[in-house]
Amino acid sequence: MKVVIPDSLMGEIQELQDTFGSVTGQAIVLTDQAGNVVTRPTLSGIFYQKMFKSLQGMERPFEPALLRIGPLSHPAVLEEWVPGLKYVVSPLVPDYGQTYYLWSGLYMEEGTRGLMLQAFEAKMRNHPDYEMLKDVLAAMPELSREGIASIRGKLSVLGNVLSKLLAGCAVKPLEQRRGLVISQLLSNLESEFLKIEVVLQQMAGTLSDAELYAFAQEQEAGQFTVKYSAGKEAGLLMNAGFQQGDGFLGQAVLGREPRHWQGVAQDPRSLFFTQRGMTQPEYLSCYPVRIHSGKRALLLAVGFGKSRPIQDYAQYEQNVTALLGLSGRGEQLVQREALRREATLRLKEAARLLPQAASTQELGTGLLDMIMGMPFFPSSVLVFFEEQPGDTHYAKGWRPEEIAPYVQDLQSRYSSQAFLSSAIINGEAEGQVLLECPLIAEKVFKGILSVGFRRRSEAEEWLSLTGCLASLASTSIRLIEKEARHMKQAGVFTGQTLHYLRLSNPELHRLSAEASAMAYELARYTGLPERESEQMRTAGLLAPFSLAFLQGYGFYPEELSLLKQVDQFASFYFQINKPSVSVTAQLLTLVLHHTGKGADKEQLANTDLEWLDPSRFNLDDHVVGELYSEPRSTFQSFLRSRSEAMPARRGVSAGKLLNNTALKTPKEEWGISPREEEVLELIILGKTNKEIAGALFISEHTVKNHLSRIFNKMDVTDRSQIIALVYKRIFDSEHIEMS
Repeated sequence: MKVVIPDSLMGEIQELQDTFGSVTGQAIVLTDQAGNVVTRPTLSGIFYQKMFKSLQGMERPFEPALLRIGPLSHPAVLEEWVPGLKYVVSPLVPDYGQTYYLWSGLYMEEGTRGLMLQAFEAKMRNHPDYEMLKDVLAAMPELSREGIASIRGKLSVLGNVLSKLLAGCAVKPLEQRRGLVISQLLSNLESEFLKIEVVLQQMAGTLSDAELYAFAQEQEAGQFTVKYSAGKEAGLLMNAGFQQGDGFLGQAVLGREPRHWQGVAQDPRSLFFTQRGMTQPEYLSCYPVRIHSGKRALLLAVGFGKSRPIQDYAQYEQNVTALLGLSGRGEQLVQREALRREATLRLKEAARLLPQAASTQELGTGLLDMIMGMPFFPSSVLVFFEEQPGDTHYAKGWRPEEIAPYVQDLQSRYSSQAFLSSAIINGEAEGQVLLECPLIAEKVFKGILSVGFRRRSEAEEWLSLTGCLASLASTSIRLIEKEARHMKQAGVFTGQTLHYLRLSNPELHRLSAEASAMAYELARYTGLPERESEQMRTAGLLAPFSLAFLQGYGFYPEELSLLKQVDQFASFYFQINKPSVSVTAQLLTLVLHHTGKGADKEQLANTDLEWLDPSRFNLDDHVVGELYSEPRSTFQSFLRSRSEAMPARRGVSAGKLLNNTALKTPKEEWGISPREEEVLELIILGKTNKEIAGALFISEHTVKNHLSRIFNKMDVTDRSQIIALVYKRIFDSEHIEMS
């Protein structure tokens, strides 16, 4: 059976598929359970296009795989085309018997490239585009298990959304279609069936022997006009008028029961049709109904061929007529349909934005704004996260005195040990009905999305859409937690690495701290956002290390990209073609070059450790001169503004002062620990608490604790006294002059 989905819904499905395809970089296509292709494939790149084109000559190219694997209840990973080249098939079951399959891929797992290319060569050696396809495939990134899981998580969101959109939409076999239409009209699931003209088109197209359906409404007392029609010669009947009691139709509206006429071609009353240029009808059925305003209406079914058995259709058409009377609420239903379209657009926007949240705070506030902006106008929203230590919540539309009791109620009803996996409607809240959707990530309870409605019917109507938002939020929580774990590991790695750097080469350690602080200041000076400014700061800290060493740990991909570009430009002087380097990387190059001017060259050269690369602080002036003029002029302006804003510098660098022999005994006298000595060095460099925290990968609270202990040990009360004390010790011992 080939599935028929309304054209208006197909547009929504296609747009959602294309959106997720671009986000995940995967090829995606939707088929029915027989292997028929339902959507236009989303193909990113020439490789997918060529491969799918080779399938177009086959009828139902996905059918063999479906027959082999049989019915699926969960997503399955397949690699039957080329071993090692994987794709995923996910079953979508919209709960009415029909199954769809979402096909997505292709991807390679880490470490499989060589074997996969061998298998590809054996399979595709004779393909006319083999060389090009092989090159594209060889450049395809290998994905870690976490990367694959992330893509599949995003696609599961797409599957959930598509299942909800498809629920009740696909047309069943002919013998079941009438009941399906009535069921959909009764439940108001799909907006297409809230429109009279769409119902008539559905009836005229597939549901009975009648060739023309029309719906006439009372405009003035006793005066009727055909407002909707569908089927054969429908346009000729549009806007036709008649009066109660006149002809077939006029007689039908006088009673409450249906009227049926057969063999009417010779009846004078059929002139109502022929006078409009229509074919003479052979049979006519009329069903009177009262619409919501109290006015009368009439559904007419017209056949131009042989007569049909009335009993087969009369009850069905009478039921549809009653429902059309309900759906004649006009503007109210049109407005609701518009709301659904707008809500779908907002949901697509949420699918794009929510996974970008960097923290639960950003996710919570983002959810508040998105839901309060939904066209169903909720009365309130509360997002509750069960976090350790302590629980957090974000709310809008709540009175302050109401929030705490409700949060306590949530904590008593939901916990990591006891929670519901699906949404519930809580009607006990005063003045509103609360739709509570649990946020569950990796089968672990993470919180609640609670949306308030004024009536229970509204909560039921918008339950599916709110559930989709909760699913997106759950996916975002997984991404946030994964990123948090990754950043924590990265922070530990960087802290330990900088500690070893300080022990093995103090001069490089000092340069990295100076470059890090200057890079951040320059980024903010040029108007870069905070995220890119932090990347510049971290890239400055990592500048003393070799790229091969850093890449082996998999941390800071954006920062390593900046350093790689710096290295490319540093080697440009000995190459023919000038590399394409981002403006941000050029600014970082200028910072490293400027910082390296004040370096102790002997100490820089005094290292044979493979994991260190002092060359970034020893860039050739000619190479830097090849940078574009705009970054260089911006950097010069930055240096001027920096020198004007800062007091006159001393003739001796802070790093040299701290390493001066005159301070060795006093530092032992003060009892300064190695970590406190790092903080002390950055104080001498004039860094703020925030800058010290960023440089040492510790919190500002920890910085304050270190400062308090340093103040006590050195018997001072502020930073200026520390600096004065350090300089006094050195001046007294070596008589250093100030410039």
